[in-house]
Amino acid sequence: MPYNTFTLARLQDELGITLQTGTNLFAHLSSAPVAEPFREMLLEQYGLAAAINTEKVRSELVVAPLLAEAWRRGRGRIAMFSGVPFPVDSAADLTGVCDFVLGYPPQLDVVTAPVLMVTEAKNESIMGGLGQCGASMVAAQRFNARRNSDITTIYGCITNGGEWKFLRLVGTTLELDNSPYLIDAPDRILGIILHFVGLAPATPVAA
Repeated sequence: MPYNTFTLARLQDELGITLQTGTNLFAHLSSAPVAEPFREMLLEQYGLAAAINTEKVRSELVVAPLLAEAWRRGRGRIAMFSGVPFPVDSAADLTGVCDFVLGYPPQLDVVTAPVLMVTEAKNESIMGGLGQCGASMVAAQRFNARRNSDITTIYGCITNGGEWKFLRLVGTTLELDNSPYLIDAPDRILGIILHFVGLAPATPVAA
C-alpha cells in the first residue's frame, strides 16, 4: 500500500511511533539568504499556483524550485529525487512513491541515502499529510539502518507550497515543529533544509 494511506493513528498503532508537539525545533537555525530575483520568482509563481490550486502546479512552480535551489547550493553534496518509488518494507506497508527526497550522493534514479522526506499536502491540509510524511520518514530510517548508514535522524516536511511544516524522527519519536514557515520568507525555509543535509551551521538567527 502507498505511503498516502497512512494516518497518524496507523503510525502510532502499527509502527509504534510517538508524536511530540509544541516545540520550536528549528527556530534557532540561520537563514540562507536568497537573491531578490529568486524570491520574487517564487512569490509570483506561488500566486499563480494558488490561483490554479492543484497539487501538481504547486509542486512544479513552488516546491520543486526551492528544493532545486538547495540541490544547486550543495554542489554535488546533495542528491534530489522527485516522484520516485521507495519500496522499503512491504510487510509494514512502507512502499509507494515519495513526492520529494533529499539525501546524499550518488545522484541516481533511485533513492540512495535519504535525509529529508517532503510530502505535498493533499487538499492543502498540512496536518492531513502527517501520516504520509511520517510513514515515509520511518521507511527512510529503516532503509538507512539496513545499509549500516550513520544517518540516524530523519527529517520531514509537509507543504502546500505556501506553508512549510517540519518534522524530526529520532528512534520512535516523531517531533513536529510548532512553527509554520511561509514562502514569503524562503531564506528561512532554505536555511532549515540546508541544515538538515549538513550544509548550514546551527547558529542563532540574528535578532
